Amino acid sequence: MKRTTPGFVVGLSTFALIAVGTLLIDALHHAVTRRSVRERLATAVRTLAPGAAELFAMPPERADAEIRRWAVVSGLRVTLIAADGRVHADSWIPSDRLGPLENHLGRPEVVAARRSGAGVSERRSDTTGRPYIYAAQVVGPTAQPLGYLRLAQEEEPFGVPWIGLLLGLVVGMLTGALTRRRAATYHHAVARHLVGWSDLPEDTGLEALAEAADRRFRGERDRLAHEAEVVRAALGRVEEGVVLLDREGSVRFANAAATALLGAELAVDHPLLEAVRAPEVIAAVHDVLAQGGERHTTAQLADGAELAVRACAISHPVVTVAVVLRDVREEHQLERSRRALVADLAHELRTPLTVLTGLAEELSDSGADGELAETLVRQVAKLRAFASELEELARIESGQLRLQVEEVSVDRVVGQVLADLASSADVAGVALAQRGAAATLRTDPVRLGQVIGNLVDNGIRYNRRGGHVTVETAHADGEVRIVVGDDGLGIPAAEIGLVFQRFYRVRRQAETTGGSGLGLAIVKHLTRALGGTVNLTSREGRGTTVTLGFPA
Repeated sequence: MKRTTPGFVVGLSTFALIAVGTLLIDALHHAVTRRSVRERLATAVRTLAPGAAELFAMPPERADAEIRRWAVVSGLRVTLIAADGRVHADSWIPSDRLGPLENHLGRPEVVAARRSGAGVSERRSDTTGRPYIYAAQVVGPTAQPLGYLRLAQEEEPFGVPWIGLLLGLVVGMLTGALTRRRAATYHHAVARHLVGWSDLPEDTGLEALAEAADRRFRGERDRLAHEAEVVRAALGRVEEGVVLLDREGSVRFANAAATALLGAELAVDHPLLEAVRAPEVIAAVHDVLAQGGERHTTAQLADGAELAVRACAISHPVVTVAVVLRDVREEHQLERSRRALVADLAHELRTPLTVLTGLAEELSDSGADGELAETLVRQVAKLRAFASELEELARIESGQLRLQVEEVSVDRVVGQVLADLASSADVAGVALAQRGAAATLRTDPVRLGQVIGNLVDNGIRYNRRGGHVTVETAHADGEVRIVVGDDGLGIPAAEIGLVFQRFYRVRRQAETTGGSGLGLAIVKHLTRALGGTVNLTSREGRGTTVTLGFPA
């Protein structure tokens, strides 16, 4: 069975409301009119009753003429009824036809007048058969009346307001048509959104589309719920602590590792601030909530735990911040042990190197095998350079490095470094060049020269004959940048992230000589000690570029 359209329902309802309203208004108007007529008749009959006493003494012909005059003036039917109920005169009936009229003492209005002096009634006239409103008044004393004066006015019939009903029908039809059109517009708008979630055509009924979309929604919800459970289970097994927060800073998820690392019960839907007292963690979360982005910090807890904290913003309708916590106590302890080992190794190498240097000199002076003595001297010098680099790295990492900070002309330092390495470049067949604008920094000129020198030395060493090494200085984004670039052998992409590690050397088949693997590690730590940053890019066979940035 075809469903009733919304337009038809609205149109029919509109017509029904207008029809009922029209009928009610017409009925109310009719009632008000009837009450007004009753009051008018009652007032008129009271006014005329005193003058009617004289009419009963007149012959019927004269009385008839007088009441006809009253009827013309008032516009009402006037009737004189004698005390015995006979009609003495009537403005509608000639006097010679009054005889056959029935006795009027039984009329309701006359009965009421006999009882209380005045009466009003609504009924159909026995003479004309039409509805009238009658008002009767006693003429003379109530105990011995001369008769009764009765006035009558025909009652307006209550008719059906066809014009109002017709207007209601037209308005209802227009309203139904507009509603149907608007409903169709909404139907198409809603269908366009729902059709993407179902396989049904767009002109399908909304109910069918909604059911199909609901099935899809439920399937998606179940799938997402399953994925969320899988993610929770996975995060529950990782060693790092993971805490997810909403935009208010309340906990939405926390794995067991986070609870263990922070030593606090992280209740869901409760603010992180209520459970965690580490100010570094709270500050990092507050910064990410306010400004977005990512924050890294460390936190020292009351139980001695050292945590590495990473807070980052997440684009999600509920979760806003993710906090990852990692216990770094063992890492720090291992790092301290490693630094101590490097320092001890550098220190312990001094004595045997001194002895070996003396032996090499004695062998050379005693006329022993010259080639053997030269080899020994060269290898001892290499070990001495290695020990010196170890000692330098240990001093930098332990924070014992003393800087002599002053106003430094960067381009002058670069020029001195290139001059010192010019002979090495000539031997290797590599051209050195300096470019860029003059720049000044407040830094340690010796350490800055050491950093640039290591980079230029690498550019010479890992290059080919006819190659180039260029050092360029520039101001950019509020910092002084020193860019050391070469067109040499380059670094394989898989090894770029490892070159700043201690003792790491890039594996190259064509390499015949190499360093200790400490040069770039020293560059990284020295640059940080000077307040700068270092960034390396390279393409194998195309060359390497290292960019140093220092706050201007």
